[in-house]
Amino acid sequence: MNDLSQLSDEELKQYFKLYKTVVESSGRAENVKIYGEDFKFLYHVLRLAMQAEQILLEGDLDLERNREILKAVRRGEKSMEDINEWFSQKEKYLDKLYEESTLRHSPDEGAIKQLLLNCLEEHYGSLSDAIVNPDKAVQALRDIQQIIEKNRNLL
Repeated sequence: MNDLSQLSDEELKQYFKLYKTVVESSGRAENVKIYGEDFKFLYHVLRLAMQAEQILLEGDLDLERNREILKAVRRGEKSMEDINEWFSQKEKYLDKLYEESTLRHSPDEGAIKQLLLNCLEEHYGSLSDAIVNPDKAVQALRDIQQIIEKNRNLL
């Protein structure tokens, strides 16, 4: 729910009680109280920046590569200032890598669909009865028909 002003007093009390229960059970609020920092947030900042760098440099992702550094962050061995300083430098470097990257700017949907079909066939067996692959001419006619239908009111 986006607009809490629409809730009754009783609903607001229930919502707050649920919110408080979730926050307290996560341990994150406790870490912020004790240490003044949200280690899980810092962990994700580092993880995402390192993964972005790895993808931009290598075009691949190894989820285990930086695990010791990330574990140290989760244990609270790095401060918010350390992470902020590291990230401000990393952000500039990532911008440069992105500009120079030879990675595609959009996915190869055909290859992805084919990979999915291959995985499904590997798991379930032949899908020939369930999948219809229209030839290019039929698909082109369908695309034209959709465009005409969408713009019919302009004719």
